[in-house]
Amino acid sequence: MRLHAEPTAQPTIAAGAASFCRTREVGAVLSNYPVDFIGGGWDDFKAETRHARFLGAMPFETLRENLGTYLAAVSLNPNVELSVHDRVFFALGASTVPIFDADSFSRENFPRLSRFSFAQDADSIAAAVEAVLDDPAAAHAATSATLAETYPRLSMQRSVQEICEISTQMAGFAGASLMPSLPSPAGVWNPSKAAE
Repeated sequence: MRLHAEPTAQPTIAAGAASFCRTREVGAVLSNYPVDFIGGGWDDFKAETRHARFLGAMPFETLRENLGTYLAAVSLNPNVELSVHDRVFFALGASTVPIFDADSFSRENFPRLSRFSFAQDADSIAAAVEAVLDDPAAAHAATSATLAETYPRLSMQRSVQEICEISTQMAGFAGASLMPSLPSPAGVWNPSKAAE
């Protein structure tokens, strides 16, 4: 079984990049599995692996269109505690199992996916990948259930709505008098403090 973005091949796992040091650490673990590395900067791994493929950079639209051909997709979003990378949501929407950094947001909102998230150590990264490869049907079931439980509450549409609500709160109505180079009006980000 492989993870890659070619629709004619049997897919397994796709991996994207984030911060350099963390990417190197996670990449070293992933290179032992049937993973397609997408993006640049993976040249030093090419000589060390027999299982992974290195597809190089590709337009995001191409990756997104092919995401559903993979069993799983690894996404890195280190040093973040209150969210996950949008690639996790793209994977969920494509019925592709997301493998990602665990944080308080994911533990609260994606408890069914906890087996497929990892901490800061190589063993937990390997365990997350192996959990998907050992039981793909259970991994897909957890992914499907998570999407059903979190949509539309955590959807991009809801995020855009929240951005519009912030904009309206700042300007009085959406988009009025907002200049990106100007500071936010006092109290917009902390309304309770402004009221004091």
